[in-house]
Amino acid sequence: MVLLLLLCTSNGCNKQLETLSIANKQIWTIEDIKFVLEELKRATNKIRDETVFLTEIQASFRENDGRWSITEIIEHLEVQNELHFREIRAISKTPQLLQYVDIVTGQDGYYQEYATDTARNQLAQWYLEPIGRFGTKKKALEAFIRTRGYFIDFVKTTGIDLRKHFTFRRNIEHLKIEDLKTGDVRDLHQLLLTGIAHTDRHLNQIRKIKENPDFPK
Repeated sequence: MVLLLLLCTSNGCNKQLETLSIANKQIWTIEDIKFVLEELKRATNKIRDETVFLTEIQASFRENDGRWSITEIIEHLEVQNELHFREIRAISKTPQLLQYVDIVTGQDGYYQEYATDTARNQLAQWYLEPIGRFGTKKKALEAFIRTRGYFIDFVKTTGIDLRKHFTFRRNIEHLKIEDLKTGDVRDLHQLLLTGIAHTDRHLNQIRKIKENPDFPK
């Protein structure tokens, strides 16, 4: 390291030094880990509290033919959970991509705002659509809580720096790093934030369904 400092004078070498510095320190902080654990537990408990005592008739109520029931929402959340868990576990085993650290720094809020951002409404991909995988609300909720338990255990026990591993939502093969927009690439901590915000988004939807005047008593 000292020799590299003595020999290094160019901008390119300065960049190498910055990368080396990042590589040698933990940037997924204790505060990051504590926050995401608390949020995973909070969002999971809120879904449980809002739905655990609903009857199957209540949970299968649809506001109209084009809307999901509460059971279907829980199924959707569980499928997204499993996909995110597999994605995080797989990517965390790949090489670090330190060139993207600066790109995503300061973008956590963008993913947290998804919970209430109506401008980012979009239809679920076909593989996230509810198709009655679990049969009942009770089984869907049990599956959701079970997967969240694995998430929480992973965050508690992993020794991997999730700020140094990245997932992409755009083909970047022919793009320069400076051309990437917010949301194109996120670190794995930000993917966790996305999942929490996604849960809160549908938690609001569940509450609105329960407030419908036609909701079964």
